[in-house]
Amino acid sequence: MNMKCIALLLVSWTTTFGAALYEYNRPVRALGMGGVYLNFVKDADAPTINPAALGFVSGIAVEVANIGLGINGLDTISTYSASGSVNNVSDYDRFFGKKIRLGANGRVSAIMPNFGLSVYDDAQVSLILRNTAFPNIDMSFFNDYGFVVAGAFPVAPLTSLGVALKRINRWGGYQTVGLSTIAAGNSAALQNEFENKGVGYGGDLALMTKIPGRFSPSFSIVWQDVGSTAFTKTTGNDAPPRIKDNLQAGVGLVLDLPGIDLSGGFEYRHINDTGVQIGKKLHTGFELSLPLIDLRIGSSQGYSTMGAGFSFLFLNFDAAMFKTEAGEYPGQTPEDQILLSLSIDLSVDANFNFYSKEGKKRNLKQRR
Repeated sequence: MNMKCIALLLVSWTTTFGAALYEYNRPVRALGMGGVYLNFVKDADAPTINPAALGFVSGIAVEVANIGLGINGLDTISTYSASGSVNNVSDYDRFFGKKIRLGANGRVSAIMPNFGLSVYDDAQVSLILRNTAFPNIDMSFFNDYGFVVAGAFPVAPLTSLGVALKRINRWGGYQTVGLSTIAAGNSAALQNEFENKGVGYGGDLALMTKIPGRFSPSFSIVWQDVGSTAFTKTTGNDAPPRIKDNLQAGVGLVLDLPGIDLSGGFEYRHINDTGVQIGKKLHTGFELSLPLIDLRIGSSQGYSTMGAGFSFLFLNFDAAMFKTEAGEYPGQTPEDQILLSLSIDLSVDANFNFYSKEGKKRNLKQRR
């Protein structure tokens, strides 16, 4: 068998499962700066990341398209691109114990002061070949199609309370697939392993406050998927796995200089998950924003991250390289990841002049 069947499975992300923490809809910009983002949310990300940030929006933003792709490192690319054909069981030996994860996502959004809408589709797949005596493949496959409506209102000076409501159609789950199914090259048989589909309704709560000053400090508390988002079965034998809730808090600082902005922040995520070691919950990040390019570094789950962004007119390109911890504690089982995204944003201020994502005039600065 050649690798066409596996390739079919992998045309569909950015997260791992098992002991890894599942965080969907995390923008590439955030992942390049250690995952820190609550206090630096761009307008189009507010409904899915921090709805309280809608209280600080001053114009109208339309995200025409946001497309992302991800893979778990350059080693994965080299291993599978050089694999060639597979004709017998021994040809699978090179793949044992090597996880491959790929994914893609897309989104459109419309934002205005105190209100926002987002529609997204996020697909992800992960597989690893185990047990040389009786080979099988542990797989996870998820495809989420979601609609989010969010709003915010002031509760104190420079303080906003945000609420987001969402409907998610989920397809997929976790399965152990026999090697014979893969070797047969029958894509229909593989799809039959993932028949479970369901629909779920959830909500997010957020509070964000800003303090006037030289460094513009801001603080956010966000509770995503309050109480967890469970799914009601629509197809298959079981409902897809629920989305666990995620309580998170963060602080951010921004130094605005002529032609340059320097942002930095700290976040503590999955606060209410007592089964996760604290080292996997801590994130720090920094961003240097120049007229056309942004440079990012950070620390996430004990590993360094890096990223960059480039803007030209309404096009925005972001890239990030980082590690996630698939084990129980930082340093146990790191996994490399590479993510790319391209978005098209149309934004106008209150006077219907085009401006960048943070309200800066495009002819002055392309800041993110």
